[in-house]
Amino acid sequence: MKRVRTLAAVGVVAASLAIPAGAGAQDPSDGLSGSLSIAYWNYGPAAEVGNQVIADGFMAENPGVTVTLTPIAGENWGAYYANLATTIASGQRPDIAFTASEGIKFLAQNDLVVPINEFLANDPEAAALQADIAPALLQSFAYGDQITALPYGWNNMIVYYNKAVFDAAGVAYPSVDWTWADFRETAQQLTADTDGDGNNDRYGFAWASNEIFPGILPWVANAGGNLVNDDVSAPTANSPEVVEAVTFLKGLLDDGIAATPSPMGDIFTGFQNGSIAMFGAGRWPSATFLNNGFDDWDIQYYPTGTTRQTVAGAGAYAILRSAPDPNLAWELQKYTVSEPVQDSLIGTPDAPRDSIPTLRSTAGKTVAAGIPPANGAIFYGSVDDYPTLTPFPAPAKYSEYESTVLRNLQLIFAGEVPVQEGLDTLQSELVAVVGG
Repeated sequence: MKRVRTLAAVGVVAASLAIPAGAGAQDPSDGLSGSLSIAYWNYGPAAEVGNQVIADGFMAENPGVTVTLTPIAGENWGAYYANLATTIASGQRPDIAFTASEGIKFLAQNDLVVPINEFLANDPEAAALQADIAPALLQSFAYGDQITALPYGWNNMIVYYNKAVFDAAGVAYPSVDWTWADFRETAQQLTADTDGDGNNDRYGFAWASNEIFPGILPWVANAGGNLVNDDVSAPTANSPEVVEAVTFLKGLLDDGIAATPSPMGDIFTGFQNGSIAMFGAGRWPSATFLNNGFDDWDIQYYPTGTTRQTVAGAGAYAILRSAPDPNLAWELQKYTVSEPVQDSLIGTPDAPRDSIPTLRSTAGKTVAAGIPPANGAIFYGSVDDYPTLTPFPAPAKYSEYESTVLRNLQLIFAGEVPVQEGLDTLQSELVAVVGG
């Protein structure tokens, strides 16, 4: 299992990188001017609003700069990257692309992103920023010895639990040291046929069918494995660790303890109406729940399996090679991790934002502001508390990789193929996508 390297191990040295001539920190006294275009995944109104806030804020601080937005459609991150590549190939060349950890290898391997090592080394403001960002988060945007972006916000994988359902069933809330066996027992106690028709209509757990991150990956990580090897050069989808994790989840389905995997939006609905007692995700569901006036829930770390892991994915405004002025683009990227912008990621108790702030100092303000949940310190704490952090695996052909994984898992969880056979097939198909 991959251990997170520190920045010292990553080696922030400008001389080893091919940075466009003139790249480096700009003197703010010169006054910024020019234009920037930001491409982003248009997954819904919140994406448009959030990116517009970034653009408007940067222009307010820099009246000589014009920032425009280029929305890119997609049902998930994989589809977004595929559509982003199509957009670039068609001649529309954004300066910056909002990306998640999933897209770093795709952008870097296709020479689309400008590494920021030289900016980190030469900008006087960069040292203070790095000191306030967990090294593991910066590492999530590393490609070889290159740091490809400053993370703007991030999410880890934790378990949400509906307190009302637990209370009604007389089940104790999960503790920080619970195990897979504890989890299964808890989920079993929460599962019920509430209408007496002979079929369960309240389930102890559910996971997403349309995403890997809040789907099987946290279980695979806590079994001590991953779907790809350390350098993402070969799949490991049929390893004993993956077999263990998928077998565990299939057992929850077979015994009626877990609901059939479904899109995350359906899980949100079931969690709020009490038909799903627990599910896994990052901070983003809290924004939906609290905006809907639903606050009778809390969070806990994933249960410990063979090991104790957290899976983390981050988002960032990466500078593209097509940017005519990477210095100006760096100033916008740096602006996204400035204190005012990071403070805006806290939100309010009634309207929290959907990501964890990257700055540790800002993340601490979230708890102090009284924003639910009660265990909210776990959000940032996981990146420090866990002995090992699993960065989200990001093969260059991420869109094809994701669809291949999800399609084969659907067959396994539907009972159409046995676990081992299904994972062997997945492994074989991923070799053509990832290599190995």
